[in-house]
Amino acid sequence: MSTYKVKATKTTTGMQVSAGTRGFEITFDEPSSTNTGMNPVEILLTSFGACQAITATELARQRHFNLQSFWVEIEGDLGHEDVANGDNRYKFTEIRYQPHLRSNESDEDIKNFLADVAKKCPVENTLAFGTKFVPDGFVKEN
Repeated sequence: MSTYKVKATKTTTGMQVSAGTRGFEITFDEPSSTNTGMNPVEILLTSFGACQAITATELARQRHFNLQSFWVEIEGDLGHEDVANGDNRYKFTEIRYQPHLRSNESDEDIKNFLADVAKKCPVENTLAFGTKFVPDGFVKEN
C-alpha cells in the first residue's frame, strides 16, 4: 500500500484554493468567483482522465501493445441523489467517458486492452467502488 499526502489551502482571493504536493501546485476556483482555475469537480473528472491515460500508457508498454496516442472525453452529471436511507447528497450521479486511441491493434484486442485499463486505473476504481473516508478530528490554529 502507498500513502499519498496533499495540502489544500484557501487563498485570500475569492473562492480560490491552492493545493499541492511534492513541490507541485494547482489552483482551484469557481467560475462565479475569479475563474482562475478549474473547480474541484472538474479536477476530479480530469484526474480520472489523466489516470486512464497514464494507466493505458504503462499497460501498453508492458504488453508491447501498439498505442500511438490516447485521450479520454469525460462528462459527469452533478446532482442530488439518495446515498443511504434517505440521506440525499450532492454528488456526481453519473460519469460517462469515451476513450480515443490510435492503434493498429484489432478491435477485439483494443476492447480487451481498454477493459484492463479500466480494471487497473486506481481513480476509476475509487470512483466506481467507493472508498472509506475517515475524518481525523481538526486542528484549531491560533
